[in-house]
Amino acid sequence: MFGTRVDTDTKKIEELLSRRLENVFPSREEAVSKLSSGSRLRVYLGIDPTGPDLHLGHTIPLLFLKQLMGLGHKPVLVIGDFTARIGDPTGKETARKPLTEKEVKENMKNYLNQVYQILPKGSFDIKYNGDWLSRMSFEDVLSLASQATVQQMIAREMFQERIKNEKPIGVHEFLYPLMQGYDSVAMKIDGEVGGNDQTFNMLVGRDLEKKLLNKDKLVFATRLLVDAKSGKKMSKTEGGLITLSDSPTDMFGKTMKTVPDGMTATVFELCTEKPTDWIESKKVSDPYEFKKELAYELVRMYHGEKEARKARDEWDRVFSKGELPSEMEEIKSKGVLMQSSIMAGIVPSNSEFKRLVDQGAVKINNEIVRDWQVKDKPGDIVQIGPKKFVKIK
Repeated sequence: MFGTRVDTDTKKIEELLSRRLENVFPSREEAVSKLSSGSRLRVYLGIDPTGPDLHLGHTIPLLFLKQLMGLGHKPVLVIGDFTARIGDPTGKETARKPLTEKEVKENMKNYLNQVYQILPKGSFDIKYNGDWLSRMSFEDVLSLASQATVQQMIAREMFQERIKNEKPIGVHEFLYPLMQGYDSVAMKIDGEVGGNDQTFNMLVGRDLEKKLLNKDKLVFATRLLVDAKSGKKMSKTEGGLITLSDSPTDMFGKTMKTVPDGMTATVFELCTEKPTDWIESKKVSDPYEFKKELAYELVRMYHGEKEARKARDEWDRVFSKGELPSEMEEIKSKGVLMQSSIMAGIVPSNSEFKRLVDQGAVKINNEIVRDWQVKDKPGDIVQIGPKKFVKIK
C-alpha cells in the first residue's frame, strides 16, 4: 500500500516537472528531493495587475500550482499591487508607462474571481506586495540595492538591446527585479513559479533569499505560449489574447482564429488538463477538428459543458454553414455606419473603420462595404471583421 502511494507521488512529481516547465533551479534533482521530502512547501506566483483580465499565459503557472497542490504543497498568490505601478521591463524596448494606484486597483478588481476558476477558493494564500514594499524607507531601498550590481542588471539581454539601439533605460527599471526578488524574502518562501521570461527576476529573488535568510528557494520557469513560426508569444503585448473573462462564444472563436495550427497541441498541453497520451493521439487528426476540440475544452473549463456545446454549435452554424449568429448585439443607428460603430464602441476610431473597409472586412446584409460613409438603417445586419455581427436598431 505504502509502495503504491510512493510510486504515485513519484509519477505526479515527474509530470509536474515535465509538462509545463522549461527550467528548474537549482536543479531538477533538488526539486524532486524537496517535493518528496514530506515537508509542505509554499510556492508562489506573482501577478502584476497591468490589465483587467487574466489570459491563457497566466493559466500555465496556475495549473502548475494546481498540480503542486495535488502533491500536498501550498500555493501562494502574490498580487503585485505595488510592482504593477512601475511595471516589469521584461522584453520591452521602452520603459513601461507607470500606472496609478487607482488604475491598479481597478485592474485587479476581478483577478481573484478569475483565479478561483482554476484554484478553489480557500486552497491558497493571497498576498499583496504593497503590504511590505510600500513600507520600505529610502534607507531600506538603498540597503536592498546594495545586494545587486550594475553589471548584473545591465547584462540582461533586453537592456543590451536598448543600449545597442540607443534607447533609454530608467534607473527604476533596475529596481524592479529587486522589488520582485524581495517578495521572496518578505514571505520566506520555499519556491516561485513564473513564465520563462521571468527567470532573471525569479533568480534575483533566489539570490536575495540566500544572502539575507540563508534559504534556498526553488525556481520553476514555465514554458511560454510561443508561435514556433513567428517566435512571438500570446500576451497582452503581442495580441491574440484569449482571456478568462471572454464570453463562451468569444473564447471559442478566438481560439479558432488566433491559435496557429502548429500551436494547438502546445496550448492543449500547457493550458488544459487533458492527459498527454490523449493529446498525442489527437495530434495526428485533422488540424481543424483538433483545434475545435481545443476551443471546446477551453470553454468547458471556464464556462461549463453546456456553454461549450452551445459555443461549438454557434461556430458550426455561423462559420461552417454561413448562417447568422443566434444572438446579436443591437446598436443604435446614427445614419452613417462609421459613426454608429464608433458610438457603440464596436470600432475605436474613424481610421480603424476605414482600414477595415479598405480590407473588405465590413459587410451590410452580407454585401461588402466599399464606401467609408455608407449609410445604415434599422434592421441592417452588419458584420465587422471575421466574427463580429451586430444588428442596427
